[in-house]
Amino acid sequence: MKYNIKLSTVTTYKFGGYCNNFYKISNNDIDLFDEAFSNKEYFILGKGSNVAFSDKDYEGNVINPDFNEISFIKNLGEVKVGSSVFLPDIARFYKDKNLINAEFLIGIPGSVGGAVKMNAGAYGWEFSDILSSIEVYNLVTKKIETLDKDDINFSYRSSSNLENKVIISATLIGTEGDPALIRSRLKENIKYRKDTQPSAIYNAGSVFKNTDQYSAGELIDKAELKGFSIDGVKVSNKHANFFVASKGANSSSLYKLVNHVKEVVDSKFGVSLQKEILFVGKFD
Repeated sequence: MKYNIKLSTVTTYKFGGYCNNFYKISNNDIDLFDEAFSNKEYFILGKGSNVAFSDKDYEGNVINPDFNEISFIKNLGEVKVGSSVFLPDIARFYKDKNLINAEFLIGIPGSVGGAVKMNAGAYGWEFSDILSSIEVYNLVTKKIETLDKDDINFSYRSSSNLENKVIISATLIGTEGDPALIRSRLKENIKYRKDTQPSAIYNAGSVFKNTDQYSAGELIDKAELKGFSIDGVKVSNKHANFFVASKGANSSSLYKLVNHVKEVVDSKFGVSLQKEILFVGKFD
């Protein structure tokens, strides 16, 4: 279905102007892909947890996949999930089925499609660790295709070979495990998140990528930028790689803050932080 919506209603930062071409596509609407991806700039939106739209209206098309199925195929040891499934819901589903190794997903506020694209991870685990294959709609061939994990070339917080492809579903490895260990891991991960990350509604998770060489949060902290703010958006006092917006703030303030922090860290430590958050639309 095609809608006219305010983009602030579909992102965790609550930023964004109007979009007259917002496509919500389910299994019954595959034919809409051709219209949604034709003749205009487009952006594929999952749960909106790592994106900030401009306060100005977005003139392109926004495609919001609505593939929410989740099932366990016990005889194959596989879990089939739609690209729109919320990652914490997968962690809970695994727990209910006594399946192990998805506990790291409990605190990641994103969907399967974004997790594949960004190779989302936490606590030493990455989404590719539990992935077997994905199903995509190829915008060039106009066919549904299957890509094995090895076809995607995963690396830290990135993937490749997904150009002109829309992720429809993923097949995950479903390994049965000790229920007590699964519950213990989940409890530990939930506690760590609560203890170390801000609980404010208006944020989008980590702003900058970490690498093997540095922690973005530690560098921002050492630059004495915790608590620094610009027009209602500030660096969290709890975790410096989380930027929290107050109600009524706008995306241009977040954009200015992100670039200011990047410049200060580069100036002090000679490190060019890489943005994990995506800015979409026109920013001055």
